[in-house]
Amino acid sequence: MPYEEEKELTLLDIFNIMWRRRGLIFLLTFLFGAAATTYAFISPFIYRAECRILPPGSSGGGGLMAQLGGLATFVGLPSVSTSGQMLVGVLKGDTVVDAIIDKFNLMEEYEQEIRLSARQAVLTNLDASEEKESGIVTVAFMDKDPKKAADIANEFVQQLQNKMREMAYRDALEKREFFENQLRQAQQQLSDAEEAMMKYQQNSGVLALGSQTAALLGAIAELRNQIAAKNVEISSLSSYARKDNPRLKLAQSQLEAMTKELRRMEEEQKRTERRQGRVLSGDLLSSLGNVPELSVEYMRYERELRFANVKYDTLLRQYENAKLTEASDFSTVQIIDPATPPDWKYKPKRAQIMIVGTFLGFALGMFWAFLSEHIRSIRESQDYYEE
Repeated sequence: MPYEEEKELTLLDIFNIMWRRRGLIFLLTFLFGAAATTYAFISPFIYRAECRILPPGSSGGGGLMAQLGGLATFVGLPSVSTSGQMLVGVLKGDTVVDAIIDKFNLMEEYEQEIRLSARQAVLTNLDASEEKESGIVTVAFMDKDPKKAADIANEFVQQLQNKMREMAYRDALEKREFFENQLRQAQQQLSDAEEAMMKYQQNSGVLALGSQTAALLGAIAELRNQIAAKNVEISSLSSYARKDNPRLKLAQSQLEAMTKELRRMEEEQKRTERRQGRVLSGDLLSSLGNVPELSVEYMRYERELRFANVKYDTLLRQYENAKLTEASDFSTVQIIDPATPPDWKYKPKRAQIMIVGTFLGFALGMFWAFLSEHIRSIRESQDYYEE
């Protein structure tokens, strides 16, 4: 009897359709289940070996930078703390992956003639991720051979250490060369200041200042020394940091504040000397209107000598630390758990494959049964109206 109008299917209708098409449903369910079972049993076992590592600076370890403590910040050296995500990025880089491919002859094993395809195959079997809470990085590799999976996972970590060590050494080398150049210039400035002071003492006969004047000179020299040290720090940071680096921006703001203070002192000095009727060439030595001219000149030479000496000492410390960093054995990543050959199969998960395949066949059989029933009803309706 053809359907005069559409009506909702009841459970009884569904059962009747399934009964009428039970052969089709059973056949598809059996075929898909058999295919999934066959695939599950003929697929080779895949083993997953894991290695857990800790990024540099994530622990309280005694690395070089940790031992230097606040001195590393003072001399302008960057923090060695490294994020796990950066390590994951280095692990998946072409340099590390190519080293793995060449060492284990993976192009032949994966039957790849193009290196790009071999890289993609290796990355498919590589699983590197960071635990958000602990910061620990897990490096895992999958292979049919459990020992080979462990060897490749450990080799990934070794190549990562080599790459990080190379990057750290290159960074230390650049800093050492920068400080070496700055130190050479500071040494020349110190020599010039010493020579100028010696000539002035010989020509003027002034060998020392009174205690009050010397104290004032020390206070002014301290401020100028701070500015000189801050300039050196900014120069060091600018050699490797970007313009939006927080430390660089902080140092620049501190330098700007000190510069404004010096300008204010200079204006105050000019006003004071104009009131006294004595203008000592606009120098920054406030409250020195009563100091003899020779003492003022001596203070200028003494100040320049102190500035040059402080700058040289600061750069010398930075240079020595840069040499120490360059010569050190860079500690990159710490291995928490090395990869060992796993004794359990990661995949294929046979039971899961069989269940999914059987269910897929049953679902397809149901779909085909209802589609066939719907087509049959349409044909009956057409035949009815033609009669």
